[in-house]
Amino acid sequence: MTLQRRIRRRAPPQGAVADQDTQRDAARVIARYGSEIDILSGNGTPIRVQLRRRVDDVVCGDRVYCEEGTRIVAQRAERKNQLTRRDNFDRHRTIAANIDRVWVVVAPHPEIPRQLIDRFLIGILNLPAHPGLVINKYDVIDAPTERALETVLANYQNLDLPVLRVSARTGVGLEALRAASAGGSNILVGPSGVGKSSLIQALLPQENLRVGDLGTTGEGRHTTTTARWYPAEGQAAWIDSPGVRDFSPEIGTVDELARGFPDLAEHADHCRFRNCSHRAEPGCAVRAAVTRSALPAARLAAWLEFLSVVEDLPRGR
Repeated sequence: MTLQRRIRRRAPPQGAVADQDTQRDAARVIARYGSEIDILSGNGTPIRVQLRRRVDDVVCGDRVYCEEGTRIVAQRAERKNQLTRRDNFDRHRTIAANIDRVWVVVAPHPEIPRQLIDRFLIGILNLPAHPGLVINKYDVIDAPTERALETVLANYQNLDLPVLRVSARTGVGLEALRAASAGGSNILVGPSGVGKSSLIQALLPQENLRVGDLGTTGEGRHTTTTARWYPAEGQAAWIDSPGVRDFSPEIGTVDELARGFPDLAEHADHCRFRNCSHRAEPGCAVRAAVTRSALPAARLAAWLEFLSVVEDLPRGR
């Protein structure tokens, strides 16, 4: 898939939606299976209920209302945000809703996908939600891979981006991840096989997640087919999501793109021109920051790549 197809305008919300003020009595959606969803009852027991066609826009993390005395969903509560992507057929897909933190999970092998991290950051910061980076399988990292990892991580040194090195197998770093996730709804996103389900299983040993074994290449196998919401201690929750080979941030304006690059924005405020693209304009503070090593050159390169795509998008979509 080319980068030109990766960035799209936001799709409008659909379905019957209830006002946010009434969400206190709504039930949490923990998973969706076609025209049916699982919700949490008052005592925490999952219940399978049916969706009406007019409330079809329901995903993991939503809150919904059932018709009195039935197991039929009548309305979906208003969302505070939603994480979306484009599938292989270029269709708009919502992964999960009402998210406080999005943890991008990667593994040392075969390599750290820097471009995928960049795309996830743009999408996360436009939700908005708090991003974090989890390096899983850290127990198998060697010295050359560690050096390559540090080179990639240096690109994000000016972002408020917690980076946690963990191992679902040995337990290294799990307490730090548990502490960082307290008091909110957390979702793990990233490529297939990086161990997202294994991490949630390690954090929540009482659950019974389907976890894949390592393949012959040393990479994990894809196991999660639908996003699922798991309650945790400290008023927290975890959402396990299917792995992706790619991610398409749902943006369509330069302002939305800029939200995904707050490290550039810090310097852009000092550019001579308010609408500076940071390509070749005189008095560009962003390029000056790169020249004096105050900003990684890779971040400016990523900005320019995405900017070209946003500028080429059809208007009025």
